[in-house]
Amino acid sequence: MEKKNISGLQKLECILLISFLALFSICLLYIFRVYDNNTLTSWQWTFDVIGIKKILPIFAAAVAFSFLISWRFPFENNPVPMLVFSATMVVLPLWRGPELLLDSGRYFLQAKALSQYGVRYFIQEWGHAITAWTDMPLVPFLYGLIFKFIGESRTAVQLYNTIIFILTVLITCRIGELLWNRETGFYAGFLLLGMPYLLTQVPLMLVDIHTMFFLVLAFYCFLQALQRGGFLRVFLAAVTLAAACITKYSIWPMLVLFPVCGYIFLRNTPEFEKFCLRTAAVILLAAFPVVLVLGYKQPVFLEQFATLLTYQRPALKLWHENFVSTFFFQTHPFVPLLCLYGGFRAYQAKDSRFFILLLYILLIFILQIRRIRYMLPLFPFIALMAAYGLATIKDAQVKRYAASVTVTLSLVVLFAGYLQFFKTTSMMNIKSAGEFINGLTADAVEVYTLPQQKSEGSTVIAIPQLDLYTRKKIISLQDWSPWKAGHMLPLSPLLATWNMNKPSFYLAENQFLPLVVISGSRIENSAYEQIRGSSPPDGVKHFTLESGVFRYKTFVSVFY
Repeated sequence: MEKKNISGLQKLECILLISFLALFSICLLYIFRVYDNNTLTSWQWTFDVIGIKKILPIFAAAVAFSFLISWRFPFENNPVPMLVFSATMVVLPLWRGPELLLDSGRYFLQAKALSQYGVRYFIQEWGHAITAWTDMPLVPFLYGLIFKFIGESRTAVQLYNTIIFILTVLITCRIGELLWNRETGFYAGFLLLGMPYLLTQVPLMLVDIHTMFFLVLAFYCFLQALQRGGFLRVFLAAVTLAAACITKYSIWPMLVLFPVCGYIFLRNTPEFEKFCLRTAAVILLAAFPVVLVLGYKQPVFLEQFATLLTYQRPALKLWHENFVSTFFFQTHPFVPLLCLYGGFRAYQAKDSRFFILLLYILLIFILQIRRIRYMLPLFPFIALMAAYGLATIKDAQVKRYAASVTVTLSLVVLFAGYLQFFKTTSMMNIKSAGEFINGLTADAVEVYTLPQQKSEGSTVIAIPQLDLYTRKKIISLQDWSPWKAGHMLPLSPLLATWNMNKPSFYLAENQFLPLVVISGSRIENSAYEQIRGSSPPDGVKHFTLESGVFRYKTFVSVFY
């Protein structure tokens, strides 16, 4: 007779129960998908492309596959190779998707300014000639270095972002090992792959993945410095903390919790006497470069603070996604359930280190952070809590199966649902047009934008996104009209698309070039005559994909 575990159930019964709950939860989420109000990957529209009838057999096959690999391969015994391989294989297929969010246009312009004019120009003109909006400089600076030394290529950006994500997975694993043990650390890193929304952000030219990376890196280095001391560890903790500070404003409340976490981590150890000294050393060393940056760009940062208080803060009350969407639809439902179970077991065991992670989750509710992009840096802490709950399962195979089925079903959601949906959006037109323009004989193209029909956003933001996809030189001769009062709602989420200075690298003498028209609606060939005052050339290619979900659209027509 098999050894019993988990509330007296036999191993096979546990496997069957997990399998049933895994499939049942997916069906339940699909039925109640109207409650998923995520603004990018809501289940209300992401499964319309393939349909639930076609995807259910795939879910069943994923459950069977999870059983086979968890039964045969004890992959937790080789955590680092397994995590690196899994994270890489999961992210690579996502490279084929388009840039989904308009913010990537701003980061591209900042990065290209550095690659075109150098580091000194970037430092001097960031926030002036280089439009900064409410962005912080570190990540665009790093993107700019990639453009300068590797090349202005989306592939280079995606490779870099993939490496950053893999490192985040590994650091999450190390944090779990530091707090508890190696196995818990492995499952924490592995469960990050069970969060479909998080994975969609990895290939995009944004800052959220980097914010998450610098947060967990600074957190790990901080705990190491407090526990083991030494000048090198303290210095490294200070450097990573300073880097996190100039990544994104929304990370600042998360960094404030570091001393509290350090206190909880060391309060029952002999090293606690050195806690205050090491904490002060890290904070003071980190404060020096941060204050230097803030002081050098004081007018820019003061203007950004004003924007955050008068625009971003009140606007976030309007741009929100509910917690059900974030914790059940955009992560696998097993993840929050394991977090709750882990909290219950930690309470029973009086494990105060679990409370370190709980602090960050409580921060979401205390500050009412309802926008998933602002929660993204905290996903590793959620994975660590879930891994702690998973670690309380005694049977290794059952534990491995529960983790496997969580990840595999999430990947079905990601690839069969989200990725297929992304390929039907109008942002795919920018990608396809960029690849088509690469095949033209001309060395440059002129890009002209027409207004959006159903959206308040500016179509101009699509120019740098097109530039990201093409090797040709982009010329923009039209004015980039700034936002004017009365043009749009004062708290519109697309206000940033109107606050951009046209960079000098898009300027050139007026010359006859192939014309690329980006518009918010389909156009006829006659639009060429209206723009240039002459008959259109023989060659024309229209890119008119649209999902019918988003009001902001990018239709592209290439006249060559």
